[in-house]
Amino acid sequence: MAEPSNAAETRQTTTILERLQLHGSDHPGMVLVSAPLTCNNYLNWSFGVKRALRAKMKLGFIDGTSIKPSANDPHFEQWIRVDSMVTTWILNFISKGIVEAFMYTKSSRNLWLDLEQRYGECNRPQLYQLQREICSLTQGNASLSLYFRNMKKLWDEIA
Repeated sequence: MAEPSNAAETRQTTTILERLQLHGSDHPGMVLVSAPLTCNNYLNWSFGVKRALRAKMKLGFIDGTSIKPSANDPHFEQWIRVDSMVTTWILNFISKGIVEAFMYTKSSRNLWLDLEQRYGECNRPQLYQLQREICSLTQGNASLSLYFRNMKKLWDEIA
């Protein structure tokens, strides 16, 4: 049975409003990941940030699915506020020597794309290294469980 259009619109509006909420625990110094971004840990760092933002229903701000509303939209100011918080969270987990190059980025989406372009490319050697580790991984004296756990860890890092 098809939903009445009012119910679908209400659900869509509720979802948008949920994504635009900041909870009491959401503050600029909130810890998203355990280690800041450096030149050689982008893959792990970006995975951790995306996981944290997904849990907070804020992933759309960096992946482009939460689109900035027009200036006359009633949700415009709230969207700007949440986007600023997401930008701050990301900037707080970039190492000191790197962060200055990104301080004036206009949105969390632009920041994410800049980081991906700059540090995602330099991770090709890291990807190659992971592939080599997978090829050379042997069980040796390790238990079968430990061997498969190590194999899965390497595959997860590539994915």
